[in-house]
Order: sequence, then structure tokens, then C-alpha cells
Amino acid sequence: MRVRHGIPALGMALALALAGCSDDGTSINAQMRQGDEKGYVAGDGTIQQLTPDQRDTVIELTGTTLDDEPWAATDHRGEVVVINVWGSWCGPCVAETPALVEVSTAFAEAGEPVRFIGINSRDTVANALAFQRAHDIPYDSLQDDGGRTRAQLGGLGIATPSTVVLDGQGRVAARVSGEVDAATLRGLVEDVLADEAAG
Repeated sequence: MRVRHGIPALGMALALALAGCSDDGTSINAQMRQGDEKGYVAGDGTIQQLTPDQRDTVIELTGTTLDDEPWAATDHRGEVVVINVWGSWCGPCVAETPALVEVSTAFAEAGEPVRFIGINSRDTVANALAFQRAHDIPYDSLQDDGGRTRAQLGGLGIATPSTVVLDGQGRVAARVSGEVDAATLRGLVEDVLADEAAG
């Protein structure tokens, strides 16, 4: 595993986060679904990468886009999928938006097999669409549905913002908990593309 900032293994972090989920309404996922501010968790800047032989978590994200279209990660097998959890109310989300736009546009213009998808958190569809238009975001986002779509990421999507990179098989290859900059995001995606080409 390639780890930055001395963070523990992704698998352990995921297991611990999932172990904390319960049906008693006190878990972070339950609080996210409640729509109040108790469930808000800020990212700490953690950056994690997994080598291909360490990738054992598959994300089969599904949801409805802000334009009311169905979307499924399984339709994008063979592509690197970048999932970004965001909200227009979230300062770090606003700050990282130009980096996400820059990197997604660069990969699209280069013809690389990279697909970006957002997961909006706690905005109305109208507000989320207005934010996307105002910032010229070139990719779709999934609607906030009371936290159910976001919960599909398990412990990987607790912080706002969070970015998760899936390889061509839908396996978690990297994640950033908190704001991401363009150089870091580009490097994470390029590493996964290189793994795919070598694989």
C-alpha cells in the first residue's frame, strides 16, 4: 500500500468504520440520513493508495443524477471512476471545485478512460444544479437521497468532502478524506491508469 501522512491501512479503516454502523440511530451514516448537522465530519487530509494486489473493496455505487437519470458504477467498468462527495454549503468542497473541474476536463480532453461522478450531500436538487452551473462542473452528480447513496461508500464517504478513486474493476484504489488539490488528484488517477495499463 502506498500511504501518505502515515495513515493506517485502508482495509482496517474501512472495517472500523463499518463496525461503527448500527441501527440505533447513533452511527454516522444514520446521522447523515437525518439531515441535521450532527453527522457532519470534516476531512483530515488523509490520502491513501492501494496497490492492485491490495484492492479488495468493490464499490457498486448506484443512484439518480441531478438531471433525474439513473447512474451505476457497473456501467463504467474498464474506466477509472472518481467519486467526489460534496455539498454547496461545505467550504472545503467549494475550495476544491476548481481542482476537480481542471482534472476532470484534462482527462476528458486527453481521451483517457476516466469518469467523474459527484455525490451531493444535503442540498436540494435546484441548489445543487445551480452550484454546478455556477462552477462549470462538467460531470454529473447523484442526488442526496437522505444519505442512502452516500452510505454505499461505507466508511470511505463519511467526511465532506471525500474523494474515492475506483480502478477499472470497480475496486477502491485510492481515497482522500477532505479537500483535494489538482496535483494530488491527477497523480492518484494517473497511478491507477498506469496500473491498468500494466495489468
